[in-house]
Amino acid sequence: MYEQSRSARSLFIATWIAGFGLAGCVSGQEADLVGDDAPAAQQQGLTEGAPLKSHDASCLQMQDQGTWSTYASYMTSVGPALGLPNILEDLNRAGPVLTASTDPSATGYKGGFRWNDGDMATTEWVPQGLTAGVSGAANVAIVSWHYAASSPDKGVRISLADISDMSASAVNYRHILLVRPTGPGTFTTVAEHGGGLAWYGNYLYMADTSDGIRVFDLTQIRAVSTSATCETQIGKVGSEWCAYGYRYVLPQVSAYVVPSSITSPCRPKFSFLGKDTRGTTDVVLSGEYCNSTSAQCPYDGSTPGLGGRLYRWPVDASTSRLKTVNGVVKPESAYIMNEPNVQGVAPINTTSATTSYWLSSTRYNGALFKVSTSASHKAYLSGSGQWVRMPEGMHATASGTNLWTVTEGYGGTTSSAAGGRVVIYVDQAAVD
Repeated sequence: MYEQSRSARSLFIATWIAGFGLAGCVSGQEADLVGDDAPAAQQQGLTEGAPLKSHDASCLQMQDQGTWSTYASYMTSVGPALGLPNILEDLNRAGPVLTASTDPSATGYKGGFRWNDGDMATTEWVPQGLTAGVSGAANVAIVSWHYAASSPDKGVRISLADISDMSASAVNYRHILLVRPTGPGTFTTVAEHGGGLAWYGNYLYMADTSDGIRVFDLTQIRAVSTSATCETQIGKVGSEWCAYGYRYVLPQVSAYVVPSSITSPCRPKFSFLGKDTRGTTDVVLSGEYCNSTSAQCPYDGSTPGLGGRLYRWPVDASTSRLKTVNGVVKPESAYIMNEPNVQGVAPINTTSATTSYWLSSTRYNGALFKVSTSASHKAYLSGSGQWVRMPEGMHATASGTNLWTVTEGYGGTTSSAAGGRVVIYVDQAAVD
């Protein structure tokens, strides 16, 4: 009877916390003190499309693993460090630029490209995150792909795409395998979903679903062997360094990890990332994918799928690393999104306020939601021809000009117009 009572009581408390939405940092002891006496009026569900709700994230932190110099030193024997300019001179694939007969429907559509035929059709790799930036005179998009096939798990690869001239017939790109150094001259794959990216300075941030955010140094790319031996191998093999046949590897340099002592509901998932340069401090955005079935979230209450949280992690402008105090970084603010199936986030750059965002979602097979703390969402739906199907990561140019997104592909089609994998950009003003 005691255990039954405790279980029922715990469920009651969790539901109350979920509905109240601001109690994310109430400890177990404190919850026990107030849970049975919580007024019924406070046991509220969430409302899809409602304004963003401020969330108390003071219980949450990440610790810098501090492997910056160690991991970099492990890779020195693999070969000379290469930066983006080197790789942009060695792009080996071409993705046709979309035309009037091949582009998908999206509000404010301006342009885009699809991948080559092999990458449109592969079932082994699926596009996920997207970020963009500048390398020298080149505009560059970076897209992450997670490995969806069976063992061995090849982890995550990224595509570096030169998007400087979208009036050309094709966008040139190259895949690079992400790796984690394991010792001097040795490395392995990064067995993660790669659901989101953000690019600051020389650092590429990637979502680590269960634990936090991994960081890769774009100045530390290494060339490895493409011999027949290396097609099925990773790391040091005899006198060669292998990466499953990929020509280049991008090594992890550190990670920001949520301590194991922080558990649900305080502990979030890191499903996707974004980049926000509004306000006085740049931030990396992180958010949770939630749905009504397999990925319900702690703050859903009576409305599973809506409790995904969005966090703002401050960036140190002098280092492009997250801003830490004694090796610890804390979110500067957080929100409950009131939207299901969120896959990406981008800031609305027409305002300096940090309380409005675009969210890409696979709700309704594809949607773009304009959200803020002050108004219910504005929705652009794929079923109405207003947005692309199955959108994933997003990037908004700080100038307020273009909003980019990548899709993972819909229904197995390789037709870019019918829902196949694309990278597109639209006019930010058209969806504002």
